[in-house]
Amino acid sequence: MINTYHTSLPPPPVPPRMVHGRPEPRQHTGLLWFLSVVLVLHMMLTFGGFVYLFDKGDQASHWEGEFHEKYLDDFLILKRLQRCDDDDLDDQSLLDCKQLLDKFRNVMAKASKTEGRVAMLTGEHYRGAVAHMPVKTSSKPCTATDNQACALEWNSDHSTKANVDTAGDSRLSIKHSGYYYVYSQVTFSVKNSKAAPTNTIRHVKWKNSVKLFSKKVELEESDEVLLRAYCPSNLSSQCTASQGGVFKLEKDEQLYVQVTDLSWVNYDWNATFFGLYKL
Repeated sequence: MINTYHTSLPPPPVPPRMVHGRPEPRQHTGLLWFLSVVLVLHMMLTFGGFVYLFDKGDQASHWEGEFHEKYLDDFLILKRLQRCDDDDLDDQSLLDCKQLLDKFRNVMAKASKTEGRVAMLTGEHYRGAVAHMPVKTSSKPCTATDNQACALEWNSDHSTKANVDTAGDSRLSIKHSGYYYVYSQVTFSVKNSKAAPTNTIRHVKWKNSVKLFSKKVELEESDEVLLRAYCPSNLSSQCTASQGGVFKLEKDEQLYVQVTDLSWVNYDWNATFFGLYKL
């Protein structure tokens, strides 16, 4: 039997099907942030490197341009000096080369003088001579009535010396000829002396010399007064006799200080001393 029943109602809903849910994708937010930061830093460093290299190249070009501009004349002179070495030069070129060489020599002479002055001011390669020697206490008796040279002796342990030799404990020996400023100061402590206390610098010259077995032997000496200073004979306490002067001294000549009486000398090293320096 055929069902001819019709209705206007909608059909009942279809029941949902039972299906398995899909897993949600995993989140990598931390890794993405790290990679982004690394990429940004890399780009910044690359850009900074390009800027730095460009700036350095610009500075180098600027310095090179200044160098060529400053020393262009020098380069041209050197080029002309190289051309002067050719053999096929005419008379006019040879004359120009001679003038150029004269200018070059003058410049080199001025540079050498400047280097020498700088070395002297900085103390490098000092070739002068200097000596300052404080007195040494002497137990050797020597009075004004002995008719002998009462030479003062000097304390070498507390002395300042450069390019000056010593002969014994009393004499300075010149190593380099030249002009020297020589000075001495002697303080006397004596009362009512019969003779005036004197401070005398004596100059020893060698008249003759020979070589014996490759060694220089002096034969005869000339001893003369170089400077002399006095104290009054009626001295009541202490007196200081000081002196100094400029003299031309030759190699191997010697200097020493003679006093009237060694027992009158004040042996304080600040009161009695002897020295020189080369001008």
